[in-house]
Amino acid sequence: MRFVVLGALLAAGVLGAQEPTGYLGIVFTCPLKRIEDASGVRVIHLAYPAVESVEPASPASIAGISSGDTILAYDSVDVLNHEISLTRMLRPGRRVLIRVRRNGAVKEVAARVIARPAAYVESIRVMPPPQFFGPLLTAPGAAFVRANDDLMAALGVPKGSSGVLVVNVLQGTPAEASGLHAGDVVLSADGHNVTDPAALAQMMALPPTDAVTLRVYGNHKIRTVTLRPQ
Repeated sequence: MRFVVLGALLAAGVLGAQEPTGYLGIVFTCPLKRIEDASGVRVIHLAYPAVESVEPASPASIAGISSGDTILAYDSVDVLNHEISLTRMLRPGRRVLIRVRRNGAVKEVAARVIARPAAYVESIRVMPPPQFFGPLLTAPGAAFVRANDDLMAALGVPKGSSGVLVVNVLQGTPAEASGLHAGDVVLSADGHNVTDPAALAQMMALPPTDAVTLRVYGNHKIRTVTLRPQ
C-alpha cells in the first residue's frame, strides 16, 4: 500500500516502531495523519481514499480493486476518522476485506496480504496541514481547501491549471449526487476559473432552482459535473 498524502503528517518517529511487513499494492490519494509509536504504524484518514492506481499482479489487483474506486472500509471498519493499524493489518497471509464504492455501487472484496517486494518503497508525498492553504470552506456536502502549485503537481493536474482541492464529500448530499469526490480538484465553476475556496463555496450555495457546472480534475482526467440542489 502506498500513499499520496494531501494533509498533515503526524510521525512520532519512535525508535523501533514496527513497520508493516505486508503489501496490498494500492496507490491512493487522501488527506491522512500517520502516527508511529511503539505499537507500530497507524493512520487516520481524513477523507475516503481515492484509488489512483493498483500495482499489477498485486493482492489488490487480484481482488478486483481498480483505479477510480473509493475505499470505504477495511474489515468492516469505516476508514473515515478511525485509526487503522497498518502494522496489524498488513501482515503477510492475512485476509483483508476491503469495501469500495465504484460508479455509485458499493461492493466488498477480499485481498490476501503478501510480503513486501524487495524493491518496495513506501511513497509518501507530504503536504503542509490544511491551515497552510487557508481555512476549510464548506458547500452543499463538500469541503475545500486552497491548492498551491506543489499540491497541484503532486496530484498530476495539468501544468498551468489552478483550482481548489475537495477534501471531503458527504454521503447523501448534492455534492455526492453530482459525482464530486474527495481528492478532486475543481478547476472552474460555470466557466469561471476558481482559486479561492470561499468564492467556490459561495457559487455552490445554490438557490432552489439553480445548478452550477463544475470542471473537475480527478483520477488523471478532466470531467464535467453538474451540482443541483436537492
